[in-house]
Amino acid sequence: MVISILLTCHNRKNKTLRCLRSLKKQINPNEDDSYFIYLVDDGSTDGTTPAIYQEFPDVNIIQGTGNLYWYGGMQLAWEHALKKKSDFFFWLNDDVILYKDALFTMIETYNSAKKKYGSAPVIGGNLCDPITKKISYGGYTLEKGYSCFRTHKIDPTGDISQCDTINGNVVLIPKSVVNIVGTLDKKFTHAMGDFDYGLRCRDKGIPIATTAGFIGECSNNPPENAWFSPNMPLLHRISKLNSPTGLPPREYYYYIRKHTGILTGLVMQIKLYLRLFFPSLWR
Repeated sequence: MVISILLTCHNRKNKTLRCLRSLKKQINPNEDDSYFIYLVDDGSTDGTTPAIYQEFPDVNIIQGTGNLYWYGGMQLAWEHALKKKSDFFFWLNDDVILYKDALFTMIETYNSAKKKYGSAPVIGGNLCDPITKKISYGGYTLEKGYSCFRTHKIDPTGDISQCDTINGNVVLIPKSVVNIVGTLDKKFTHAMGDFDYGLRCRDKGIPIATTAGFIGECSNNPPENAWFSPNMPLLHRISKLNSPTGLPPREYYYYIRKHTGILTGLVMQIKLYLRLFFPSLWR
């Protein structure tokens, strides 16, 4: 079994190294499985690349342009990984700390879910916030209607949970799914691309499931820095919204329209701007 592990990073050397250390603890060199790590360093200036080479010389580092963000970096890493044989592709955010046996748990969850659902699934790993110990990233159910398109996070149940889509922080994707769905949609820059990939899999009839419990830790992004924060001046909210790490309206409309239709896309676009201009009322 060959697993290609995909990461991207930018100017957070200590977090990236910490993530790689937790990843390396998962890999037993005496096993028959083969692991290849593809990491895109998207223009880091904090010495990330030499630090990785010094501690992890076997990591395949690909230099980015500095403007790839998470989505473009992961796409580039995936393109390099596809040049070699792989049975699985393993997405991993560089701010994740994996628990012991996390990768083994993901593979075991894949085997159980494949047996349960009758076809090769995509597996998302449930992660908890290191402080609150509550779920931070994982799987979601989808609520959809002519004026509604929102996701709801699923708390771990102690058993495999089927879902509609997933966060991209820790994801196991079999090659058979890539043969059907392909890789990431290049129309996204940073946000929404992981949800989009999950929904594309679901629309193709591919099961999506999450681990029974937490397999690692990852902090939630602080909401006070988000584009919809009422504590932020309007011009800052507009700038945040339109930035690649916000929720660019054109990409957001494309995402909604793609999975619902034009009418819902327009309604949700109006709601987006209402939330932008009146965040206190929205809350």
